[in-house]
Amino acid sequence: MKVLITGTPGVGKTTVCRIAARRLGVRCVEAAAVLAGKPFTSWDPYSLTYDIIDVDAARRELSRELAGDYILDTHVLDLVGDVDRVFVLRKRPDVLLRDLSGRDWPLHKILDNVWAELLDYIYVEAKDRWGRVHQIDVTDRSSLETADAVVDCLKGGVCIDERVDWLSYSLESGFLERLESISNRTSSRRSSSPPRT
Repeated sequence: MKVLITGTPGVGKTTVCRIAARRLGVRCVEAAAVLAGKPFTSWDPYSLTYDIIDVDAARRELSRELAGDYILDTHVLDLVGDVDRVFVLRKRPDVLLRDLSGRDWPLHKILDNVWAELLDYIYVEAKDRWGRVHQIDVTDRSSLETADAVVDCLKGGVCIDERVDWLSYSLESGFLERLESISNRTSSRRSSSPPRT
């Protein structure tokens, strides 16, 4: 069993991975925890995250953790090899903005992730890469309910594959206009500040 749980940061991948792995008796491998601080990463104080500067080295390091049965949690799809199943967790962008705003993250990082979710970035990349992926809308699901959906798919073959259209939702609800306004204000503040060294 080689399973990938992916999605934009903030959708609950890690929690779902841990719960589902425990129920299935396999390991949850958290790519971020495995790779953070390694020589092929670089700390970015502007975004408060580790950037991968050598993807091949990161892939080799991660592959050492991927023996036997596992569920892998990552949004960096370049790190992932062949897997049996792919689950893409999705969250409505306005809810994601609210949830990420509760984290101690810079606003530009929050906005980058909300835009990525709104524009289906990870879903499209996963679909292009693996073809068949299971998309689960977690907006109104708890982590336990989402883990149940993953386990039901893996054990019983009853798989959820929901369709989401965040762009239409965002247009109709007015969220897109609000997000553009926040992004424009943030962008103009960034462009007027002195360059960082």
